Amino acid sequence: MQKVDYESFGKSKRNNYEQEKIIKDPFGKFEDINIQKAIPRKIIKDIKRKKEFIENGINRIEEASKIKYPEYYVEPVLPVAFTSLERGSPTPYFARNIFHIWKGEVRIIIQLSAPLIAFGLKGTIQAILAHEFLHYIEYVRKFERLDIISDEISSTLFEAKYADACRSFKPELIFTHSNKSPQIIKHLREKFQNHSVGERLIKKTKEDWINKSLPVRRVSLENNVSSIPIETIMKTKFDSDVGKRIKELEQNAKKSKFR
Repeated sequence: MQKVDYESFGKSKRNNYEQEKIIKDPFGKFEDINIQKAIPRKIIKDIKRKKEFIENGINRIEEASKIKYPEYYVEPVLPVAFTSLERGSPTPYFARNIFHIWKGEVRIIIQLSAPLIAFGLKGTIQAILAHEFLHYIEYVRKFERLDIISDEISSTLFEAKYADACRSFKPELIFTHSNKSPQIIKHLREKFQNHSVGERLIKKTKEDWINKSLPVRRVSLENNVSSIPIETIMKTKFDSDVGKRIKELEQNAKKSKFR
């Protein structure tokens, strides 16, 4: 499974209604002196400046879904996908759900890549936040059903994109509780045409990050398997409000099939 060795993780107090947070600062990895040497100061400054975009997007998603957004952090080392069957330019991971074992339980954390925040427009950042949120809900549903011992392997990037597009609940079923819901759904449709995040961001990332030798981590899709012990899954307790909303979503999804 995806290992997480982030110094920004740490203990924090919690009350009876919230899970214990394990991320002190979502931008904490940029305090590392080696990262500061590897990434231009202007890019780091732009990333931190856009914190407001992230927070506003999360607030909108929570209002529209009535579900608390999971913890997130910004990863300064860009994950880049490749397969043994494909050649050509690499495909960056702009964001993804990762699993972290915390005190014997599974925690789902949203990883946002530095290029996404540095080069992405406000609408793109918020669309990707919503897109990963859909996957988060799907993962919680699978965990509660004990249906996520291991995730499937995709042998090609095309198959990976297809699987990614087919995993989550429909946005129209989730984002229904706010006047911002139509905008969230519109952003998702516009930014993820053909299961892609958009050529502008991809081009900008390749030219101004990958081609300039900024920090990159190669990820092989053939080895990109998440395997979690069943005992750990059974010990994991998610926010009860999330579970209730997922049951509602499943009922709504069944009703929509018969309309």
